[in-house]
Amino acid sequence: MTFASKARRALGGLAAASVIALAATGPAHATYEAGVQAYANGQYQQALDIWRRFAVAGDVRSKKILGDVYSGKPLEGAKDAASPLEEIPVDNVQALVWYTLAAYHDFTAYQTPSAHEVNARILAEQRLPEIRGRMSTANVTKAENYVAQTFEAGSAYDLYRLGEMYQKGAGLKKDNTRALQLYALAKARGVGEASAAYEFLEPLMSKKERETALDKVTGWQPPLPPEYTGKTPQQKELERLKRQYEELKMADALKAVSDIDVELIQRALAALGFRPGAVDNKLGPSTRAAIRRFQAASVARDTTMTSEEKDAVVTGVLTPRQTVDLFADAAKVAHPMSEYVYGIMHVRGIGVAQDGTRAVSWLEKAADHDLAIAHYALGVVYRDGTTGLNEVSPDERKSAYHFAQASALGYKPANDALRRLSFEYTRDIQ
Repeated sequence: MTFASKARRALGGLAAASVIALAATGPAHATYEAGVQAYANGQYQQALDIWRRFAVAGDVRSKKILGDVYSGKPLEGAKDAASPLEEIPVDNVQALVWYTLAAYHDFTAYQTPSAHEVNARILAEQRLPEIRGRMSTANVTKAENYVAQTFEAGSAYDLYRLGEMYQKGAGLKKDNTRALQLYALAKARGVGEASAAYEFLEPLMSKKERETALDKVTGWQPPLPPEYTGKTPQQKELERLKRQYEELKMADALKAVSDIDVELIQRALAALGFRPGAVDNKLGPSTRAAIRRFQAASVARDTTMTSEEKDAVVTGVLTPRQTVDLFADAAKVAHPMSEYVYGIMHVRGIGVAQDGTRAVSWLEKAADHDLAIAHYALGVVYRDGTTGLNEVSPDERKSAYHFAQASALGYKPANDALRRLSFEYTRDIQ
């Protein structure tokens, strides 16, 4: 089940908290505590089930603690519990959804909210900037869409509440057009507060904004239940098997990366300005320091990683994937030897997809710098052809040309290759 489906199914009528909220001193409070106890006993899934049920029923403490769990925050009531991360991995999208729903929880249906409930809402609101700071813009948008879909699937009053959030930029990106649309929908369904909000907001908007909002009213439909929007079990299984197959193929391809000489790595690092010291084919302190600088730079702008995750990347030892990325980056700054290595990677499918067209493109860039070994590699490619994507067909003339260029530049293996090519070509004619 996708997170969208899980969220909708778990939240269900969560946005309708104003209608079905339970008092803090009633069963919701007791069940919240039962969830804390289950969590402390290591019964993590049971705890989640308890908190979800009562979050749906309008318990703000349950909403907030679900945000804590999915953000990886230690729980105050479960200090002695074993680590739950294997069963409940950190999920910032879910965390932001639950914290948002807790931070903008509506207490109007309560007689008098307890201090614990008010505190839960305050703490959830305080956590929002930190969670957003961990996330990419795309994931923040995804979480906001889940929140909006939850409210849109609820009651008419929920549509009004969602409009308020859009108008104020409270938990969602400020959007007066969406706010006016939702006020209009709620007003048409008899929500008095929505009528007043609509009358206040409409004069503040341009004619085009008003027209856009009303056009959206005409075409609006409540979100479909997850069973009509999710993928079938067969589709999910096929996707899982495809991912597994691709991962196995890539794992085999990456093994070959470990055979690349340290000298080539040193030259690529130098081309990118990371100063590996002497090019001596030895993985010494200077080269390791240069690798650490490359690793740090490669994740510096990644907004999806925490500081701890970024620090864990900076090891001074390249992983196969980082090795591929290093040569790709150096090739893109027109470093001839890296262009050659990256081209060979595409010929053989080492860490990248086997692709004849891309292989020839990178090898030609290297050959343009009069790199003899790149001409030789092109001679081999045109002599034998390639397999994989975008296959290159054998071409005797092009092969002879590149072998001759490599020979002229002093690459001795090209002499024998050229003689053999001439012999085979003459024999084929006879």
